[in-house]
Amino acid sequence: MNWRAASRLDRQTVWLWAFAAAGAIALRPVWLAAARLAPACLWHAWTGLPCPGCGTTRALVHLLNGEVAAGFAMNPLAALGAAGFVAGGLLAPLWLVLGGGIPVVPHRPHPAFLAGAAAAVALNWAWLVASGV
Repeated sequence: MNWRAASRLDRQTVWLWAFAAAGAIALRPVWLAAARLAPACLWHAWTGLPCPGCGTTRALVHLLNGEVAAGFAMNPLAALGAAGFVAGGLLAPLWLVLGGGIPVVPHRPHPAFLAGAAAAVALNWAWLVASGV
């Protein structure tokens, strides 16, 4: 992977990401109240099988309550994504202040990356089916 120096737009994006991550934590009571209003999964109700996103709301509620293991057990991929978003948002400004570069992402993803992403979604769905989420 190639790296480049951060531009003005990159710095603005990093600070916006940090603000969003901090806001997600600060708005914890709102998220917990809103989670109670989330509808049930129609796919799961109709087929009896979980969809690839089943358990995401419950995983995030567990994470917001500090129950990390329960959040990852409910939906590993969603919990990893949420934790990565918050951790990355809080650490990215420090990375820039310390002089870290910005990764250059290719316009076309590498086939191995696409295969890995597809495998992650498939394994996550298999976990959801096996665990009865």
